[in-house]
Order: sequence, then structure tokens, then C-alpha cells
Amino acid sequence: MDNSSSTYPDRNSSNGQTLATMPENSLEVQAVTISLSLLICGVGIAGNVMVVLVVIRSKHMMTATNCYLVSLAMADLTVLLAAGLPNISEVVASWIYGYAGCVCITYLQYLGINVSSCSITAFTIERYIAICHSIKAQFICTVSRAKKIIACVWIFTSLYCIMWFFLVDTNETVYSNGVVVRCGYRVSRNLYMPIYFLDFTLFYVVPLVVASVLYGLIARILFRDLLPSNLSEQRLSVHQGRRHSSVKVSCRANSAASSRKQVRSVCLSIMYILENIKKQRKNILFSCVCVVHRKYKEKNNK
Repeated sequence: MDNSSSTYPDRNSSNGQTLATMPENSLEVQAVTISLSLLICGVGIAGNVMVVLVVIRSKHMMTATNCYLVSLAMADLTVLLAAGLPNISEVVASWIYGYAGCVCITYLQYLGINVSSCSITAFTIERYIAICHSIKAQFICTVSRAKKIIACVWIFTSLYCIMWFFLVDTNETVYSNGVVVRCGYRVSRNLYMPIYFLDFTLFYVVPLVVASVLYGLIARILFRDLLPSNLSEQRLSVHQGRRHSSVKVSCRANSAASSRKQVRSVCLSIMYILENIKKQRKNILFSCVCVVHRKYKEKNNK
């Protein structure tokens, strides 16, 4: 989405100035941009589609955790289709999707990003309950409850993003050799600052704080439970003595199995933390790329 405003200057103005020439990207820039966009969108779309198909078509894969992963995959697909592919046409030409395409594509972009953030937060809470409150998780972390939470997430974000239907519009800039149409802001950019601040708070700061606190609690509980287990097993082996060697071997086997389970749980928690950081970095990177892209277009238009 571009930030340029509509301008219709005359070809021969009163001060003798003439219209500027339409800015065009070089063939090298177009080739690199289109190639990278197609590569990223192609790999992302194929991977997310496979995740959705595998979970939906396999009954044993239909778990609460996988339901959140399907929601996350659907949100990523929305972002890739709404943000990646339309930018390819803008590299070689102006906006070709009209006013309806402008508002719908902008709506889907913010919808996908916000649903992705909310899905990660719900997934984090579900992992916290499953690991730290395993007894309650049997009644709380169910597939039906996960589906209801996902439905609420999509409904809430869909209603929240409706405002973008009234905040964007197509803008035309007249040049000496043609007219360029862009999808841009309807009003002054200063009026959008509260909206962006609200988005940043609701869908980045709050999920990041929640994820950091919950994953910290998960790591603390797992590492805390790991130490007393080893100490109790050592005391048991000392008191049993040589007369109960068979019991000691059994305790050691159970100890090894318990340790492996705890280490596996710690590794899974670390993987969840890294996955959450990666998704948040992706959202930040996407926002930064959009800002740089807008600044570059504004500079060319001037």
C-alpha cells in the first residue's frame, strides 16, 4: 500500500514548470524483486498448504496443538497471498486491482498478521497449561475448546480490521508520460498514528509479554523439577544397598526414562520459544519492508 496522494497538475503551469517523468524500476530491480517474491511466496504457500492438508486429512493429527498450528498456517497463507503476490504487479506497473482490490487486499494483510499473532498467543497459553498443569490440561486443552478459541480469534480480528475498509483509497499521480495509480491512504498519515500504536500494543507488545512470562514459567518449573528428582533417586540408591541391586537397576532405568522425558520437555519449550521469536521477527520484518517500500515510492514520486 502506497502513501502517495492524488495530484492532477496541468502540463503548463503558471510558473512555467512541467510535469515530471514517470519513475520506472530498472530491469535488474524488477527481475530480482519478482524472483525473490515468487520464491518466498511459492515456498511459503506450499509449506502452509501441506500443514493444513496433513492435519485435516489425518484424524490422529487432530489435536488441540495442531488446531492452533492450522490457524497459524491459514493466517500465513492470507499474508502471503494478500501482501506478496500483489506487490509483484506493482514492480512492473501501477495498481491494477482497482478500489475494491485496494481495500480488500489491505484488509486481508492486516487480518493475516493479527490472526497470526493471536494464534501464537493462544498456542503459548495452551502449551503452558499442558506442561505446567497436566491434570487440568486433560479437561481444558481439548480439540473442541481449541476450535472455539480459534473461531473467536478469527471473528475478533475480522471485526477489528473492518476499519481498513474506510481508511484506504486509490490515488492517481499524473506524469508527463502517463498516470500512475497506487493503493494508498485516504487521509493524512498523522491520523493513522493512534491506529498503528494500538496495533503495535495489541498484537505485538501484549503477545510478546505473555509469551515471555509463560515460557519463563515453563522453563523454571521444568528445571526445578529436574533437580529434586535426581536427589531423591540418589538417596534411594544409598539406602537400598547392595542387597537390593535389582531395585536399584530398576530405579536407574526409571531415572533415565524420567530424565529423558524432562530433557525432551525442556527442548520442546525451547523450540516453542524460538518459533515464537521467529514469528514475531517475521511480522516486524514484514512491517519494516513495507515502510521502506513506501518511502522508496514516495521518493520516486517526488
